[in-house]
Amino acid sequence: MTAIYQTVVVFAVLGLLALVLRYFVGNDRRPVPDPDGTDFGLLSEVAVVPTEEAANVLVQKLKRNGVRATRSRNAPYQVMVFPADVANARLVLKS
Repeated sequence: MTAIYQTVVVFAVLGLLALVLRYFVGNDRRPVPDPDGTDFGLLSEVAVVPTEEAANVLVQKLKRNGVRATRSRNAPYQVMVFPADVANARLVLKS
């Protein structure tokens, strides 16, 4: 009788653990990453240029002025920054 009781308790604990993990971890409803590379998440576009070299020049100019920046991988190249840096980036790019 003790072995059956222990087996039931073990399965009950495992079932409870599975339910708890499912509730806290297994409820991921985030969208699937964008396979074509057009979704940049939190980044905001501040410039669009036709060549990779021009995009690199703008990104380096922004970085020299303390603005975190990156560019897209495909033409036309988008220069992007975080939303908090958009105003500063536009000021830097105007000068």
